[in-house]
Amino acid sequence: MSNEPEHIGALIFVESPDYPYPFTVAQPPRFWMEETTGALGAAIEVYMRGERLDTAQIELLKLYLRQYLERAMMAAPTDRPRFLGRIARLRTVADVERLADSLSEAGVEPF
Repeated sequence: MSNEPEHIGALIFVESPDYPYPFTVAQPPRFWMEETTGALGAAIEVYMRGERLDTAQIELLKLYLRQYLERAMMAAPTDRPRFLGRIARLRTVADVERLADSLSEAGVEPF
């Protein structure tokens, strides 16, 4: 486990033993709970409450989801480009929910 912070755009992640990634991959995805600025956590809370996300919060969710999908183990890796393409089109809580549902069906749980 590395205690070195990882900067991904405006987000800063520190690996936590409380949130181990269960699969062996070259670079595990970072979980939102490991983000230390608090900005991602605040955006996730708004998303989870189903409230309107502002532009900055949507951008943070896009950044988070992109890194997660680029790194996560997927049952059908051929789905990865399709899911990554959907991230750019996220604009609302409903958009994020639909993507999260599709990801869940593919065995990927970023939230």
